[in-house]
Amino acid sequence: MCGIVGIWLKNELATVNEAQLAHAISSIHHRGPNAQNFKIDANVGLAHARLSIVDLSAAANQPMMDKSGRYSLIFNGEIYNYEALKENLPSEILYQTTSDTEVLLNYLIHFGLDRINDLNGFFSFVFYDHQRKKILFARDRLGIKPLLLYEDETKFIFSSELAAMFSFDIDRSLDESALNLLFRLTYIPAPYTILKHTKAVLPGHCGTIEQGELKIFQYYNLKASKPCEIAYEAATLAVKSRVEKAVKRRLLADVPLGAFLSGGVDSSIISLVAKQYKTDLKTFSVGFDSPYFDETIYAEEMAAHIGSNHHQLQLTKADFQKRFQAFLSLNHQPFADSSAFAVYVLSETTKEHVTVCLSGDGADELFGGYRKHEAEFKLRALSAFKKQSIKTTSKVFALLPKGRHSKWSDLNRKFQKFAKGAGLPLISRYWNWLTFIDHTDKVKLLRNSTIEPKLIFEISEDLNSVFQADQTFVLPNDMLTKVDRMSMAHGLEVRTPFLDHELVDYVNSLPASYKVNKNGRKQILIDAFKDELPPSIYSRKKKGFEIPILDWLKDDMADIFNSRIFSEEFINQQGIFNYAYICELRNNFTKPNFGDRIYLVWTLIIFQNWWYRNIWKESSQ
Repeated sequence: MCGIVGIWLKNELATVNEAQLAHAISSIHHRGPNAQNFKIDANVGLAHARLSIVDLSAAANQPMMDKSGRYSLIFNGEIYNYEALKENLPSEILYQTTSDTEVLLNYLIHFGLDRINDLNGFFSFVFYDHQRKKILFARDRLGIKPLLLYEDETKFIFSSELAAMFSFDIDRSLDESALNLLFRLTYIPAPYTILKHTKAVLPGHCGTIEQGELKIFQYYNLKASKPCEIAYEAATLAVKSRVEKAVKRRLLADVPLGAFLSGGVDSSIISLVAKQYKTDLKTFSVGFDSPYFDETIYAEEMAAHIGSNHHQLQLTKADFQKRFQAFLSLNHQPFADSSAFAVYVLSETTKEHVTVCLSGDGADELFGGYRKHEAEFKLRALSAFKKQSIKTTSKVFALLPKGRHSKWSDLNRKFQKFAKGAGLPLISRYWNWLTFIDHTDKVKLLRNSTIEPKLIFEISEDLNSVFQADQTFVLPNDMLTKVDRMSMAHGLEVRTPFLDHELVDYVNSLPASYKVNKNGRKQILIDAFKDELPPSIYSRKKKGFEIPILDWLKDDMADIFNSRIFSEEFINQQGIFNYAYICELRNNFTKPNFGDRIYLVWTLIIFQNWWYRNIWKESSQ
C-alpha cells in the first residue's frame, strides 16, 4: 500500500520540475512513510511513497526499474497471486526481490495490459516504457485503490490523492456538477472530482498515453457474471469456501496483521476465518459515548468467542473536538460521510499495533445487507393499495422529529424515506435511497443548483441489479474512499476479503432470493457461517456505522457559524452559497425537527474548510 505520483509533459523538449515532483510525493508521505523516491526522464517524472508490506528491503522500493533501465513502475496495492503469476513469465528471469512489485513489473514488460485480468489483488499503477515513450496505467476491478488523472494543454498528472496535484501548476476551477452531487450524496462519485480538469479513473479501467494521446479502456465489468443454476445448500457451501480462500490470500504480509471487528456479521466472519489461520490475531473496534450508536458489546462478545487479542477504542465528544481540525486537514477532496471520523481515529489506534488490517467492507453491497435492499424487496411485493396506504400514513407522522440521533426519530426517518420510495419508479427510487441531502435543501443552499448530472443506473426487476449498482456506485465512491483515505492517513493498509473478484463474480451469479428474502438480508452469507457465530451476532438487526454527529456538534455550532469561513463577506466573495439560507440553518440547528439537515450542515463544514485551505489561500497569495 503506497502513494504514487506521475507527470507527463506534452512538450517532449520540456523537463519535469524536480522541486514540484519532490513536493508532490512529500505531500502524501503518510501513504508511504517507509520510503519516498522519484525518477525524472526529461518530460516524464514518476514518484512513489512506500508503505513496506512484502519484502521490506530497500531493493523493493519504487520507482522500480528493470535491469536494462528501459521500464519503470510505480504501484499502489497488493497482488496476492504474484507467486503464481511467475509461472506465466520466462523462467530465465532472475528476481532481485521477493516483492509483488517486481513480478508486476515483469508482467507488464511481457504482456502489457493484455493479461491484466490475471491479477488478483487491489491496485493502481503507472508503468513507463522509456524507449517507446509510452505510459500504461490501471485501477483495480472494484476501485479499492484510487487513481486520479489531470489533463490540460501542457501535461497529464497521475496521483493517489488530490493533495499531490496541488504541488503542480494546475487549473483549480470547480466542477459544478461535482459540487451539486456532493450536496446530495455527501461524496463525489467517479469519474467526477471537485476540480473540473481532474478525473478519477473508474474501477476496472486501464489506459495508455502515447504520443500525447490518452486512451482509456474498460477491462472488467461487474455485470458480466452469467446466472448460476445451483441449489441453495450447495451455493452456501461454495460461498463459505470462497470467503475462506479470500481471507487466507490476504494474510500474506511481512509485517503485523490484524482485523477490524465491529461486532456486525461481516467483520465477525472475517475475524472468525482469520483467527483459524492466525492464532495470535489482534482485533480492533470503536465505540461511542452515545448508547444509541455504541455497539461495542457485540464486538467484545465476538472477540471472546474467537479468542482474539481485542483492542477497543471509546470515542467521546472530547475526542471529536480534540481531533476535529486534524481530521479536516486531510480532506484533500471534500468528503462528508460523517463515519469517516470514526475510521480515522480507529485507524490511528490500530496502526499502533499492526500495519495491515482486514475489514468486512463490501459484504453489504455484495450480499444485500443494507436496509434499502430489504425495503426494495418489500416494496416490489406490495400492491398499489398498500403503497398508497403507506404514503397516506406517512403524512400523519411527517411533522414529528426525524433524524439519526435517536431511536424514534430514526424510525420515523426510515418510514418517511420508505413511504417516499413507494411512490417512485425503480430508478428514481434507487436515487432516493442513495441521497442523504434533500433536493430542496440543496437548491436553497447553492447559487447554481441546476447542474445536477443525470447518473445512469441499470436497475431492473431483478434485485441483483440493485446490489450491482451499489457495487459500482456506492462501494468505490463512498465506502472504499472512506477506508482508503482514513487508514492511509496513518500508513495503515486495509484489505477487503469480500471484494476478492472471484468471490464477487460468483455471488453476483447467484439468484437475488438467495441473498434477500422474507427471512431478511444477507441470508446466504449468514447461513454459510451460522454454525460458527454466536446467535446474537447473526440474528440482530443491522445498524449502520454512524457517529453521534448532532450531539457532538450542537454545542460548537455557534462558534463554527461565527467563524470567518461562514461570514457574510466570505460567503458572498466565494459566490457559491446563498448566505440567507446559511443563516436559516444556523438559527434552526437546535430545533427538534432539524433532522437529516445535519448532513447538509456537516457537508457544508467539510467543503468550507477544504475551500479555505486549497482554493482561497492559493488565490489570495
